[in-house]
Amino acid sequence: MKNLRSIKFSDFYSTTFLTLLLVIFVSQTGITQVRGVVTDAISGEKLIGVNILIKNQDSSGTISDIAGAYSIDVNSNDTLVFSYVGYISQEIAVGNQTTLNISLNEAIELLDEVVVVGYGAVVKKDLTGAVTKIGQKDFNRGAFSSPESLINGKVAGVQISGDGSPGGSTKIRMRGSTSISADSEPLIVIDGVPMEGGSLGGRNPLNFVNTHDVEYVTVLKDASAAAIYGSRGANGVIIITTKEGKKGGPKLSYSGRVNVSNFSGGSNVLSRNNFVNAITAKAPQELEFLGEASTDWVGEVLRNGIGQDHNLNFSGATDDLNYNISLGYQVNNGVLKGSQNINKNISLNLGTSLFNDKLKINFKSKSALLDNVFVNNVIGSAQGFDPTRPILDPDSKYGGYFEWDDPLSAGNPVADLELNSSVGQVKRSLNAVNLAYDLPFLDGLTINSNLSYDYSKADVRVLSDPLLKGNVIAKNGGTLRNEDQRNYSAVMETFLSYTKKLESINSSLTFIGGHSWQEVDINVFNINGIQLQEIDGELTYTDEIKKDSTLTKNRLISFFGRVNMTLDDRYLLTASLRRDGSTKFGPANKWGLFPAFAFGWRILEEGFATGINNTFSDLKLRVGWGITGNERIGSYLFSTFYRYGTNDATYQFGDEFVRTLRGVGVDPDIKWEQTTSINLGLDFGFANGRVSGSLDLYEKKTEDLLFTVAASAFTNLSDRILTNIGEMNNKGVELVLNTVLADKKNIDWNLGFNAAYNKNKIVKLDNSNLPDFLGYEEGGISGDIGQTIQILKVGESSESFRTYQHLYGTDGKPLVDGRDWNGDGIIDLADIYQDQNDDGIVNEQDLVIAKNALPDVILGITSSLRFKKWDMSATIRAHMGNYVYNNVASSTGFFNRLSDRPPVTNNVHKSTFINNFSDKQLKSDVYIENASFMKLDNITFGYTLNTKSFRQLRVYATASNIFTLTQYSGFDPELPQNTNGIDNNLYPVSRNFLLGVNVDF
Repeated sequence: MKNLRSIKFSDFYSTTFLTLLLVIFVSQTGITQVRGVVTDAISGEKLIGVNILIKNQDSSGTISDIAGAYSIDVNSNDTLVFSYVGYISQEIAVGNQTTLNISLNEAIELLDEVVVVGYGAVVKKDLTGAVTKIGQKDFNRGAFSSPESLINGKVAGVQISGDGSPGGSTKIRMRGSTSISADSEPLIVIDGVPMEGGSLGGRNPLNFVNTHDVEYVTVLKDASAAAIYGSRGANGVIIITTKEGKKGGPKLSYSGRVNVSNFSGGSNVLSRNNFVNAITAKAPQELEFLGEASTDWVGEVLRNGIGQDHNLNFSGATDDLNYNISLGYQVNNGVLKGSQNINKNISLNLGTSLFNDKLKINFKSKSALLDNVFVNNVIGSAQGFDPTRPILDPDSKYGGYFEWDDPLSAGNPVADLELNSSVGQVKRSLNAVNLAYDLPFLDGLTINSNLSYDYSKADVRVLSDPLLKGNVIAKNGGTLRNEDQRNYSAVMETFLSYTKKLESINSSLTFIGGHSWQEVDINVFNINGIQLQEIDGELTYTDEIKKDSTLTKNRLISFFGRVNMTLDDRYLLTASLRRDGSTKFGPANKWGLFPAFAFGWRILEEGFATGINNTFSDLKLRVGWGITGNERIGSYLFSTFYRYGTNDATYQFGDEFVRTLRGVGVDPDIKWEQTTSINLGLDFGFANGRVSGSLDLYEKKTEDLLFTVAASAFTNLSDRILTNIGEMNNKGVELVLNTVLADKKNIDWNLGFNAAYNKNKIVKLDNSNLPDFLGYEEGGISGDIGQTIQILKVGESSESFRTYQHLYGTDGKPLVDGRDWNGDGIIDLADIYQDQNDDGIVNEQDLVIAKNALPDVILGITSSLRFKKWDMSATIRAHMGNYVYNNVASSTGFFNRLSDRPPVTNNVHKSTFINNFSDKQLKSDVYIENASFMKLDNITFGYTLNTKSFRQLRVYATASNIFTLTQYSGFDPELPQNTNGIDNNLYPVSRNFLLGVNVDF
């Protein structure tokens, strides 16, 4: 290389000449260099890696450096595009500027996000209905076996409660219950395929969907959004969308976790020593019958349940093909000994396009093999069994287990677990193909076809050992029941979609219209037998006592259409109409019509809103109205079937008595329940979307409510029939707030809050106008035969409790029975219960409505925090205003239980020493307890490592059901919501701890 001293004058002249030529060239072409710094508009932080491109020249560009600085050569007539993930892109015309410092606003609420709403999708900013979308980053963490658990506490107005067992069912209520006799569960749609409800093989029917495969969940809450599903949308719609391959090269991921569950309910019965002291004080005559053992029966039937979950995923996309393949294996062991759920599943999503992307083909397949072990819920008998008795008795004739010979006494809970066997296996496969072809003769017109086939087979085997106490007494040699259930559902849908942008008036139009056909077949076959013998190493029956089979076939045919219009980019109109025909209803009412309308107004687009644009980043008013239906009822309810009469209603022919065949009373004009709803909503955002949310007010009115009422004499074959006669209302308010509390390079923190208030009211049950009509009893309880604790009554909420009003003493405790408190010389109910009508007698006329099981308010708080490579997320849920009837305490919380069947001695509930009742008081409002609660539902801590061996490695720990703040004295205040608010020895509640790892290769 030449140094300065060796440069010749000729070189100098040559360099100068070339420089002048370059200056002349630049001046002629207008090329100049623009420099600047890109920062965050709120924090001022320098943004690294911002893409700066020349518009319409994607190959010409640069990125900002570690200081947020950039430089780029441009022409004066060029436009620069600044884009950064998570921020709103900006376009800046260069002109004669040489310095451009840019501040980007973060797109906290991605208003351009696409939301699936059924038979299509809508940009979020153009939504007119009450719709919520929850993505992967916001899902709950934990050992979940079904996808709906991912969103518990995340969506305002949606209440999800499980039964506690491994892989067990969940109860979902959206904006309250809308039915009494029909199913109130929302419609579940998986990748565009509507699912049939009901249990399958005794477990949650959604368990076949691997929760790791779920991309996002969309919830349609109001009729304007759900009416496109017609007769199935009355209870709302939950749309589950699974993952597809994304561009960026093949990606292999593994996730694994192990979890431990332990019983978190404590004990509500007396220990051995306290039990002996209670016998000594209250039933000394029973002391001679006590045993020498010390057995913790609750501890003997419970365990620490250890589970595991493994998932392998391979995905990617090219220009011609996207793919996502996953394999899953999950084991859930319940805290009740023996209970288990094993889930093996495979999922395949493929997508391709042909004919220059005119034809798009998507194939999605999900298959699962689920093995279940069921056990009898013996937690009730475990709490009540004598703690002085041993588990085993060498002299016992009941398989070596200690048992009372009294046939009416409770059985040994350990024997119940060991001598009963109930196993089930479910095979399920859902396959769906979606075809979308852009028709060449009209731009924006697409024909879509959805074809799906859902097949499942469930086998259940229930065996009761010949040595079980009940079988020994019945001398039946043991029992065996085999059940085989096969379900299939086929769906064929074809619809046209047309989208047209009217740029001259800044508007757009989207139309869909089509036809849907669905057929569902359910075939159930079962055999019951007794007198078990071991044949080829397996117990089987030798005496068949019952064989039965049923075949149910239903079909739903629909025509539907929807129009979405955006006028001047500010006025949003949606109208939909669906006509459904169902074989579940009689000839006169097979068809129904379900319309819906909605209007949205993007206020910030108005000229008069200029002054508030700096305050609001989003402000949209929504109004929606629609009619939806509920066809989730039994099949063939409009047809008369004949059944055998009872043995005490026979006719004598000579020496033979013959049972009669009797027709079952029906209403041939039965039809679906119909729910009309109106929704008024406001979407808002502040501080460039850092604070956003919505406020919704709604009213739902259900008419033609199915209810069993008395029939007029001589008008039907039965004195009671199921008919469309009732009405029910739900009114409520929902509030959603999402905030970004911190958003910097090393820390970000998002906090979300949702609250929902709902009031349920029965408006009509029958044609009775009698003001003193007490209502219809429901809600069976244990402790006595034929007892109920709830009432259906006009003007009250469903799930309302009806009890006696207990009187209290000056010490603040309920008056005990067995004393003449009112001094009338008679010991009766009037001594301890309020005489409501002052007639001197306490009877059924004095029962009063005492609260209900439905929560008035549901709250959810979610937090997501990241600090450098650490992350933490948590969900807090709360229910307020809900009550529970503690049937565990009412049926075992009295002293006479200690000695009511000598020599049998039973344990008692701890509340016995608080209330001091001698006899059971099943109808006392003492047992109606406030079950409001606040629960730390789950919390996760994680750490992400970036290594040379992996793209990403994250380890995390999750704890679920950490603690519950409540006044309820039972095991858990939430589990009874799955049984309409009656706590009667439900599956034991558990606390779960989980360790997991996610690896991207």
